[in-house]
Amino acid sequence: MNRPETTFPRQEIRLERRLASYWRVTFDLPPVNIFGPRETIRLAEIITAIEQDEQVKVVVFDSAVDGFFITHYDFLAPLEESAKIPAGPTGLQALPDMLVRLSKAPVVSIASIRGRATGVGSELALASDMRFASREKAILSQWEVGAGLVPGGGPMARLPRLMGRG
Repeated sequence: MNRPETTFPRQEIRLERRLASYWRVTFDLPPVNIFGPRETIRLAEIITAIEQDEQVKVVVFDSAVDGFFITHYDFLAPLEESAKIPAGPTGLQALPDMLVRLSKAPVVSIASIRGRATGVGSELALASDMRFASREKAILSQWEVGAGLVPGGGPMARLPRLMGRG
């Protein structure tokens, strides 16, 4: 299946080292911040940099796309692109690997959510130490639940711990 060709001015995940101790990671993947194989590789590089830099203490994840933090995984990308990404240092597949590594990183990780955080976006938010969400625009969800599927990025393990027994 061929994807329609649409050109956007930027398609990137930016790492900005604002201070030696404070980094900002901005998702700028218009029009709706869909996360795919290319983004998986880029975010894994950023997670590795966070783990290796002893000076960084705080990392904030945000979005440059109005109304969207990160949406789901890119289901239109050829499957072989995702399948060829090697397992990460934890032995898990690339996406759950980087989320586990983020949750254990020796930094304070913060998800700043002003828009939809679905699928991968929700999983990244749950793997972060803190989540700040806009009352006006934030929507968090796991679309897999409605389809009777198990989410792949670990939310079933993280969400109950964050909510507690009550």
